[in-house]
Amino acid sequence: MSEIAKRHFKDGKRSTLVPLFLPWALQAVAGLLAPTAYAQAVHEQQQSPSVPASATQAGPGSVRDPASDPNALSLTMRDAVKLALKQNPGLLAARLEALESAQTAKIARAAFLPKATAGLEEQMQRLNLATLIGQESAPYSVGPYSNVQLDANFDIPLIAVSAWRTYQSEKLREKASGRNAAAVQESIAGVVVAQYLSLLRSKATEQAVQSRIDLATVLLRLANDQLRQGTGTSTDALRANVELLVEKENLVRAEAQTRGYGYGLAQVLGLSEDQQVVPAEILTAADGPVPEGKEVLDEAFETRPDLQSLSALSQAADYDRQAAEAQRLPEFHFDGFWAQTGRSPAGVLPAYAYQVELKVPVFSGGRITAESARAKLAAKRTKDLVTERRQAITQEVRNALSSLEAAHMELELSTEALRLSTRELTESRNRFAAGVTTNIEVITAQTSLAQATDTQIGAMYDLQQAKADLSRARGRIAEDYGN
Repeated sequence: MSEIAKRHFKDGKRSTLVPLFLPWALQAVAGLLAPTAYAQAVHEQQQSPSVPASATQAGPGSVRDPASDPNALSLTMRDAVKLALKQNPGLLAARLEALESAQTAKIARAAFLPKATAGLEEQMQRLNLATLIGQESAPYSVGPYSNVQLDANFDIPLIAVSAWRTYQSEKLREKASGRNAAAVQESIAGVVVAQYLSLLRSKATEQAVQSRIDLATVLLRLANDQLRQGTGTSTDALRANVELLVEKENLVRAEAQTRGYGYGLAQVLGLSEDQQVVPAEILTAADGPVPEGKEVLDEAFETRPDLQSLSALSQAADYDRQAAEAQRLPEFHFDGFWAQTGRSPAGVLPAYAYQVELKVPVFSGGRITAESARAKLAAKRTKDLVTERRQAITQEVRNALSSLEAAHMELELSTEALRLSTRELTESRNRFAAGVTTNIEVITAQTSLAQATDTQIGAMYDLQQAKADLSRARGRIAEDYGN
């Protein structure tokens, strides 16, 4: 049995907790009681999965295993996150919305940029003088005559404060839309990581049950050997057989659950309906030092895309208020007209008109006042949303740090409980092999060991999920798990 490395605190740093290597311990227990059966069980154990709880061992990622189900896709967690960020429909829609927002900002910018139009026309006219001067005259008409004109109109806003503020507001909305797409990316990465961890937990449970089946098989052989030798009873053999069947039922349920999580992850990744994901990693207790709470909180306030999106929307609402109030200010425009006109292309002459225009709103029917009031309310509402989001982030960071701290202690306690349960099983099976007791004591010890194993698997899952939650609270889960 490998020695358990205790975690410790020193200079604010935590050492990595290395949990027990469960299958090796169980094999060793079996070997103490039935050498022949143990040798065969070891051979069978080598052909079946195991549940090591050490450093991560990643298999080939993003490739199909030809020896397995052709519809099974073997992925590491990093590959799964990358695949989701590449093809998830919700994320693609959010990115398209960000692109639309950029075009909206360009439209707003056009309001205070110079504008010009060009035209070319040729027309034939005949005028009724009676309708023009209001009395009968001779001749009664003029024309018909032709006219050719090449013209250009332009408008150059010199001072347009409201349009400028509106453009600034739209630029901030463009930024908010981009950060919103990043927030959707974080959310999708969090869902994929959580689903993948659930798949790893289910797979670890399946492998632990398989290990218990191997031990129950050894116990049944031992009980049958003692029955043939006259040192045991048929009740012991029946009891051992029941225990083996119960563990096989547990294996069926665990395998079904693993397939279910694989199908669920395939749905999150947007794979076809007949595909399932097979994990290319194992559940581990690998971990690093727990960061300081204030450091994590400051980082979350700086990097969380949802908070950045709300902050940009709050600034945009403030610019909307300024734009509404700026409608009371005068606007200056320089516009004009220039043309080459004549009855024929050979006889065209230049014609033009230039002017400086001043627009001052006098009465607007209360529109400007209402728009200003509405913009002020919107600005206040978005500021309240920013405050609410900061409070929510603070709570998320605190919960994540608390869960991570608890997961470390839970894993340490479950590892110690597993060690004691393994020792209990060893001693009880030695007593049964010596004929001192029945295998009721052995089966009870096996039940305790099974509970301790499930608890340790749950503790490793809680640790990894707490790490993912902390990364999500910091706004870096897509970067930490997808790059």
